[in-house]
Amino acid sequence: MPRSVKSLTLPPTAPKLPVAVSNEIALFMTAVPDPDTVPQARSTAKQEHPLGPRFYRLESPNPRAAEAWALLVVVLCGAALGLAGVLSPDTRGFGTHSTLGLPECGLMLTTGYPCPTCGMTTAFAFGVRGRWLTAIRIQPVGWLLCVATMATAGLALSVLISGKAWHVNWYRISPTRLVLAVVGLLLAGWVYKIVAVVLDRSSSATW
Repeated sequence: MPRSVKSLTLPPTAPKLPVAVSNEIALFMTAVPDPDTVPQARSTAKQEHPLGPRFYRLESPNPRAAEAWALLVVVLCGAALGLAGVLSPDTRGFGTHSTLGLPECGLMLTTGYPCPTCGMTTAFAFGVRGRWLTAIRIQPVGWLLCVATMATAGLALSVLISGKAWHVNWYRISPTRLVLAVVGLLLAGWVYKIVAVVLDRSSSATW
């Protein structure tokens, strides 16, 4: 709604304006928003961070090198996802890596408790098959690793298609906090796996 027209007081000695000009001034006054009642245009808009976004895309100064790196990432991620798709996930929730000829988890064999990476391969294999709920139940961090691998492959593929490389704004992301977050995530997944194994044994003993 247009604001009310404020009275425009002219000096006594000022000549009288024609009626048409007075009407134009009145129309202009009704169209101009009142700064006392109308909020600022950017008050509700999302303010940009002064250091810029956390991630951004730019045209690479060396497109061939960027495309080569992106192709390497796509190949590596595709190989990991393809290998997980070939593996048969162990129904115990761990030990899938042994089908590659790798030894069983030493901590599990000696103590009966899983190591920090137990269940990762199994959850990854279930995640590739689209059984995300099963993957999360077995090892949430392994499922996150699967999703991160898929996302990384997709981002690298977008570099090959668009020619724009992704960059990380390290002024916004602290490497120390990033490392601590990854370590904390691994520890949380380890605790979850230990609790899951203990509860599974307790339910089996009850039956």
